[in-house]
Amino acid sequence: MPKHKKKAPPELSPWRRATVDVAVAAVDAVSGALVELGALGLEIEDDETRAVPGRASSPTGRAAVTATFSRAPGLEARVAKRLAALARFVEGTADLELSWADLFPEDWNAAFRAQWKPFRCGLRTWVCPSWERANFRAERVGEGAPPLVLYLDAGMAFGTGTHETTQLCIEAIEALPAPPRYLLDVGTGTGILSLAALKLGAARARGTDIDPVAVHAALDHAKDNAVTGFTADARAPDVEGAIHDVVVANILAGTLLELRDAIVGALARGGRLFLSGVLVEQERAVREGYLAAGLTHLGTATKNGWVRIDLRR
Repeated sequence: MPKHKKKAPPELSPWRRATVDVAVAAVDAVSGALVELGALGLEIEDDETRAVPGRASSPTGRAAVTATFSRAPGLEARVAKRLAALARFVEGTADLELSWADLFPEDWNAAFRAQWKPFRCGLRTWVCPSWERANFRAERVGEGAPPLVLYLDAGMAFGTGTHETTQLCIEAIEALPAPPRYLLDVGTGTGILSLAALKLGAARARGTDIDPVAVHAALDHAKDNAVTGFTADARAPDVEGAIHDVVVANILAGTLLELRDAIVGALARGGRLFLSGVLVEQERAVREGYLAAGLTHLGTATKNGWVRIDLRR
């Protein structure tokens, strides 16, 4: 009888993604547990991140915390055991739900390549996906300065320049009267804001992010764009003291308020601070929080329901 070849086993994905549906009050506890278990990166979706400017929505009080892990034997059991332990003593975790999904490189690569094309982000800054690099030529806008191009391959890190908050921050950096001596980029993601500042003439830039995937991505993008003077880490914003003449923080409103003292503590006297990631209806609370820390409000810029708050120390 003819011998039949055995079918090759299906290829396993290199990553597994755990999504935990949980009460907002327990997000920090769940996120911390997932990081301790080796999560490569976290995504948190809650009422604030789901908000769409100009569209009313009812609060749910729920959040989805998604963690990306390298595939490993026993991973699912370890995560389930840790979350079960949390459910015994952390408020808001009793009814959490855990689900798993495979993540293949082509899943997000294909989506980016199909939808992400070169575009202008700011007045003279262009963002070009790495796979378009050979054929892309940036256009000069009006009679202004020549364009500069940032080459990015975002992967699982946040910040491709398509969001209004990123564009607002780049516009602010472009409009500075002189390039920063030392820029701090809080929540750096892909490093896009730091790279733009360095290409615009900044002497140094430091990105900080709690997501290790983002830190690695930002450092890789600095090499790909041949910029010098850039560092990235997961340390607190004010770990080096008040030595940054420009600080930009493009994160969520709640996090901006939580990190207020650390962000202000990193800003030099007379330095400029740009806060974004804030919805129009959140602007007053964030602005007043920073005014209470002794800063001066210079103005607020708006784009499609999102704002950038400009301050000076």
